[in-house]
Amino acid sequence: IAYPQVDYVLRGDAVEPPLYDLLTALAAGSPLVQVPNLTWKSGGQVRVNPHTFRPDSLDYVDLRPDRIGQMVLRYRDLEGVLPFNGWWQNPITAVFTVKGCAHGCITCGSSTSACAVLGTRMQPVFRSPANLVKNMRDISRFSRGPIFLVGDLRQAGDAYAHEVLRLLRQAKIKNQIVFELFEMPPLDYLHAIDATVQNWSLELSPESHDPVLRRIQNEAVDDANAEMERVIQEGLALRCHRIDVFFMIGLSGQTRESVMETVRYCEHLFQLGDRRLSCYISPMGPFLDPGSRGFEQPERFGYRLFARTLEEHRQLLVQPTWERILNYETKWMTRRELVDATYDAAERLNGLKIRYGRIPPRRGREVAANIAAARALRA
Repeated sequence: IAYPQVDYVLRGDAVEPPLYDLLTALAAGSPLVQVPNLTWKSGGQVRVNPHTFRPDSLDYVDLRPDRIGQMVLRYRDLEGVLPFNGWWQNPITAVFTVKGCAHGCITCGSSTSACAVLGTRMQPVFRSPANLVKNMRDISRFSRGPIFLVGDLRQAGDAYAHEVLRLLRQAKIKNQIVFELFEMPPLDYLHAIDATVQNWSLELSPESHDPVLRRIQNEAVDDANAEMERVIQEGLALRCHRIDVFFMIGLSGQTRESVMETVRYCEHLFQLGDRRLSCYISPMGPFLDPGSRGFEQPERFGYRLFARTLEEHRQLLVQPTWERILNYETKWMTRRELVDATYDAAERLNGLKIRYGRIPPRRGREVAANIAAARALRA
């Protein structure tokens, strides 16, 4: 709010109704003191309205396909309503099942501890099963692309997850539905998904192949690799369309050798022999999340920060390389070493994807050329 070009700031992670209140008040010339969660300027002075809009459910936000159609016709602009550039080539949509999180991962700005630090909420809030499925059904009216359920349904309890599946069985949505897993579920949960949804996929984010590093990242999750592999193999034995496994670079306690061990573990997963399984590895960037325990207690978790304030982060964003944009390095890897490990891991994993048929050779050569160009530009 101190920036001269900024007039209003809406605080919190749920500000859709306050934004509507703000626009309505501005249009009517009404006083702004009644707009919840608003920080604003009046006569050069900063005013801070109470943070009173903290919904205990996400059902207040609904997708309106009819409005989208009206906007396209009114403004003769189809591109303007698309969610991101290139959506036609990858028409995936997302339904947010939760705000906040039941877990406390040390690098996450929406973890339980981060939400408490930021004053947004003390516990996660969820979209009701009926509203969640209604949103998915509305999406299916205008898109046949995949629908990604953001957040593990089982965070709200098994009864919640199975109620969502019951309603999905009735809805008969034909889109591919992507389920996110934060921790390994019982195998009967996969069977329940398979009995409910004809076209489904899984996303797993173990972060590292090393269970020790995973426990540092999230003390509450203690999934062994064997347990994760059982879930993967069970999914592949069912009608699961695709399983994507995501790993991260920049974790507390992680060395370059550990990163390369993760890539070797990806090869072990590829050797399960099913092309529906693929792996990805990427750096944690551009920033270690403000509000996360890693950001708030960097020394405890082995992080060194290069930015603390909003202005310092803004200055990082105008740096010429992503190495210099990173707001952190670790006790185990400098920013330069994080970049080196990223390119080395990407090259190795790209080669494995070609060898095990996860990507076409032509696509693999394009990725290799891009990595080589990035290295050359950096040099």
